[in-house]
Formats: sequence, C-alpha cells, structure tokens
Amino acid sequence: MISNCFGISKLKALTCLLIVISLLVLFAGGCSQSETTTPPQESGDTETQPKSEQKDYQPVEFNLCHFMPPMHPLHSNVLVPWAEEIEQKTDGRVKIFVYAANELAAADKNYDATLSGVIDIGLVLPAYTPGLFPLTSILEFPFMFESPLQANLTAWEVQKNNPVIRDIEYKDVELLWWGTTDLGHFLMKEPVKTVEDLKGRKVRSPSTVGNDVLAALEAVPVSLPVSDTYDAIERSIVEGTLLPISTLISFNLGDVVENVLVMNMYATPLHMVMNKASWGKISPDDQQLIKDLLEEFPQKIGEQYIREDEAGYQRAEEEGIVVETVSPAELQKFKEKLEPLVNKWIDDMEEKGLPGREVYEQIKSTAEKYK
Repeated sequence: MISNCFGISKLKALTCLLIVISLLVLFAGGCSQSETTTPPQESGDTETQPKSEQKDYQPVEFNLCHFMPPMHPLHSNVLVPWAEEIEQKTDGRVKIFVYAANELAAADKNYDATLSGVIDIGLVLPAYTPGLFPLTSILEFPFMFESPLQANLTAWEVQKNNPVIRDIEYKDVELLWWGTTDLGHFLMKEPVKTVEDLKGRKVRSPSTVGNDVLAALEAVPVSLPVSDTYDAIERSIVEGTLLPISTLISFNLGDVVENVLVMNMYATPLHMVMNKASWGKISPDDQQLIKDLLEEFPQKIGEQYIREDEAGYQRAEEEGIVVETVSPAELQKFKEKLEPLVNKWIDDMEEKGLPGREVYEQIKSTAEKYK
C-alpha cells in the first residue's frame, strides 16, 4: 500500500515537472518573438511614417541669363539686387547668379535653354520665339499703353487673374514674371513725321507683330535682335528702328540715331521663366518667399523704365537729336491704318480656340484702371 502510494506521488511529480518545462518553453518563445518581430499594427505608425516621406531640401545655386548689356539699369538696379535679396532672406539656401548679354544662351535660344535645363532662369522677349506665345503678343499692339508702369501693372494683374495665360502659354515652365519693356517709338536717321514719310523706309522690327505694323504703314520691316540694331543703322542696312528712347543710352543708339518720333507704338513683352525641375529643388517656404519678392517687380520695373525714358530724352537733348510728336489728325491716320490688325489678331486667336477677345478686353479694361 505504501509503495503503491509512493509510486503515484512520483508520477504526479513527473507530470508537474513536464507542465512547468512546457510553460517555460512557451514563455521564452513569446519573449523572443516580441523582441525580433514588429507587430503588424505598428507598421503604419503615424509618428514615424511622415518623416520617411518628407523631402530633404539642400542649398541650391541657379543661373539667370538675359539679353541686356551689363550696364543696363534693369540688370544692375533690379535683377542683381533681387538675387542678392533672395540669398539674404533664405539664409543662403537659394543663390542666383545673373549673367547679362546672352552669356549663357543666345536670345532666340533662351527659352529652349531654360526648358531643357541648360539654364535655370531665362529672362527674354517672347518675340524671339514667334508662335510659342500667341496670347502674350497682344501686349505689343500699338497704342495699348501710355507708360511702362501702366503696361507692367496691367500685364501682371491680367496674368494673375486669368489662368489661361499660365495654363496655355507657360505650362511647361514656372512663370516668375510677365511684363513689358518701356514703350517703343520711331528712332530714325532721317526725320519721320507722317504716315506717308514711312512709305518704303527700311525699319528694324522687334517682332512678328512689329512686322505687321510696319507693313500696314507701308514701311519695309527688317527683323533683327536689338543687340544688332546699332550696326544695322550704322551700315544703312536699316534706316531706323522701332525701340524705346531709352535705347539711345542702353544700346548706344544715340550715336547713330538723329530723329525720334514719339508714338507709343508698342510695349515689348518680357517674361522671366524657370525650369520646372530647378524650381522643384526649392522648398515650399522659400518658393513663397521668392513669389512675394516678385510681387514687387511690376512697380519696380515700371518705375525703372520711366527713369530710363527720362534719361533717354535727356540724352537726345544733349546729342542734338530731334524729338517730335505727331499732330492729333496725323495720329488718327496711324490708328485707322493699324486698327484692323487687332481685329485680325482676335479672329486668329478665336479660330485657334484661344480666348483672344477675352484677353484683349481684359488688358484694355485693366490698362484703363492704371491710366
């Protein structure tokens, strides 16, 4: 009896020991799994996930290329200070080096060079790439504006309020600024006072629209970059040019021009565009800072061109260059010859599915506001 009971006790003890060992094995395995495996519910941790997606923006350096000579006031008084202010306000995160006189890309290649990334920022006349910016060309038509400040304030407001300009004309680049030069007049060797005086005269044209304007006035348009105008007048390739009076200084035309007929014939559109990939290297905060500084451009550039005009008139007086205006009756003759060009432009735009009339009327009403 006693031996039987002892045998039962040994069996119970052995059973208990096996149970304890099994529990220890299970516990050790559970601890090992918790230390080496991330539970499924933790893979979407809201605190750590955004950090892996956040872009790390590094300091960047960009180049800006334009067609104006380095002594041009727009280069020294607007573009260079703007680049310096960006560097200062971004604490050196964004640096822009400004290159004048087509140093990195020819004027007619500036936009393509920006698009392809050869240069980061291009400031140039859209007229150098005819056909690419059809809506922009409305800024060039005669008698649209009475001052460069009015032209720049108008252009900037219209492009902000009418997204079609960005969405159609500038969809492939980042449009930084859209404005104009100062107003263009007839700068000639021999005097021009009437519509009849222009008949058969070879006149340098700034653009396709300029070609149409001169042809309507029965002059002979000659397409040339502004940088080639001095030599063309000096060598009698042309008898004069459509250009602002400020170019008597900025392009030294005071040496070859003897007569100016003030007409407010056009304002040459200007745009400053940036390669999209380059723009994407800038943090959103710094992008906004740059946009805020660009809001000052229309006023600054418009006022700068007014000062340039004043200096141009002063140079004309110093050099003995004759400056004249047309009589109201003669001005009406010019308008009658040129008015059909605007109507044709509107019809051409509408036929292409572009809102030509809408843009034209918006420019005219906005210009009235800034008169």
